[in-house]
Amino acid sequence: MNVTIADIAKATGLAKSTISGVLNQKSGFSEKTRQKVLKAAEQLGYVPNEIARGLSSRSTGSIGLIIKDITNPFYNHITKGVQEIAGEHGYTVFLCSSGEDHQAEIDHIQAMVRKRVDGLIIAPLLEEVTFDHFFELKKTNVPFVLLGKIPGLSCDTYEFDDYDGGRQVTEHLLSMGHTRIGFVRGPKTSKAAKMRYAAFVDTMKGQGIEVDERFVFHDGNGITDGMDIGHRIAEMTDRPSAIICFDDVIAIGAVKALLEAGLQVPEDVSVVGFDDIELTTFPLTTVSIPTYEAGKALAWTLFDRIFGRRVSGFQHIMFEQKLIVRSSVRRLHHLKETEG
Repeated sequence: MNVTIADIAKATGLAKSTISGVLNQKSGFSEKTRQKVLKAAEQLGYVPNEIARGLSSRSTGSIGLIIKDITNPFYNHITKGVQEIAGEHGYTVFLCSSGEDHQAEIDHIQAMVRKRVDGLIIAPLLEEVTFDHFFELKKTNVPFVLLGKIPGLSCDTYEFDDYDGGRQVTEHLLSMGHTRIGFVRGPKTSKAAKMRYAAFVDTMKGQGIEVDERFVFHDGNGITDGMDIGHRIAEMTDRPSAIICFDDVIAIGAVKALLEAGLQVPEDVSVVGFDDIELTTFPLTTVSIPTYEAGKALAWTLFDRIFGRRVSGFQHIMFEQKLIVRSSVRRLHHLKETEG
């Protein structure tokens, strides 16, 4: 049976209020009384009831983490970073996945507030959705930090520079001689998908190259979509020489389908992705995103708010992205090099 405060009171002859006060580190007790209570608690094997303690102290020792896709390895390192910092603070992390579903995101946030978590870290849907639930969350005074920026909402935010990542991969393909470049856009609710594609279009146009809409695929999400798109590219008689995928999961699906169709990567089609997830199945050129560092930073900022270590204005931090060149892109001859 669990040892209770009443058991310690009986063993020491002290009032239950005294036992509770000492165990909750309240002031007003002599050192002799403290030592008597703590010694008895240790001898009896007392384990504090964290839920009850949370109700009395208005702290539950837990935070909520709401991500967009628990099946996507992109979020693994974010989660790891958050859990590491939470552990250092003695906190538990409740993890939820919205699955790119707007109503699920709303439901998860409301459930976390009902569970009285001390704070929230959220990777929200940012396109084609409303944000009323975040302004309602603001009214609850529950501290929260966002991975992404919501217009008009004052809170701490972190972002990845997806536009620059899109520019880097496009410039890399152009430098390798590719001009017939396709693009797999991500979920319509993803701002990252929007920014990466915008950078692709701008960079292509900056070189005087029009994007071929036949080679643009919309709302890609997951390895199944990647395989479907890969098969569609393989069936084209006039296919792109390279394809940029919204993320590595889609890219791996596309590579798998191309290989199944008897094509070679990169000899027949070059493929690049984003996220630099830990896959050893194919040497994929991709964009590295500091997800682990971001997870730690998100958690530190949240705990700064929870413990009042930071009370000044909200901050917005942008993380840079870095092109990682491997062997999934073939170098083509430039037309100008072969003329004359």
